[in-house]
Amino acid sequence: MVTLYLLRHGKAKTAANLDDIARPLAERGHQDADAMGARLAGCEIKPSLILCSAAQRARETLAGVLPHLGGSYTIEIEEGLYAFEQEVVLKRLLAIPKRHAAALLIGHNPALESLTGSLSADGTPSAMKQLTIKFPTCALAELRFTTDDWASIGPKSGRLMQLSIPKAE
Repeated sequence: MVTLYLLRHGKAKTAANLDDIARPLAERGHQDADAMGARLAGCEIKPSLILCSAAQRARETLAGVLPHLGGSYTIEIEEGLYAFEQEVVLKRLLAIPKRHAAALLIGHNPALESLTGSLSADGTPSAMKQLTIKFPTCALAELRFTTDDWASIGPKSGRLMQLSIPKAE
C-alpha cells in the first residue's frame, strides 16, 4: 500500500512587483504551515519522500512543516512541480520509486484539488464533503492506494482518508 499526502502551499502575499513563482507566504501562510506541520506530527505522518514545487511560497510552506516531521526523508525541490495541471503532477507521482511507501507533495491549485478528486474512488464522508466545497491554501489531503507501486496509481484508484484544512481544528 502507498500513501500520498498532497499539501497546498500556504496563503501567499499579493505582490505586483514579483513574478508569481517568487511570491512569498503571507503571515497567515506561515501560521498555517506551522499548524499543518503540527497536525502532520500529531497524525504520525512520516513520508520517506517529500516533493516540493520550486515556487517560493511552496518552499516556505515546506520550511514551516519540516520542524514537525520525524523520521528520515528525502527532499526534492522541482521546477516541474510549479504546475497547475493535474496531469503534470500525476506524471511525477507515477515516477516515484517503489521503495517509498509514503510521499508528501507540496504544490499548487487547481492541480492538487483536481488530482485529489480524480484519484479518489471514495473516501471518508467528511473528506469527500470538504473536497466538494473547497481545497483551500494549506489544505492537506491523504490518499491511500492498495498498490505498492506508484506507477499503477490512476483515476479512481485511491481512497481519500482525510482532507484537513487549517481552520478546521
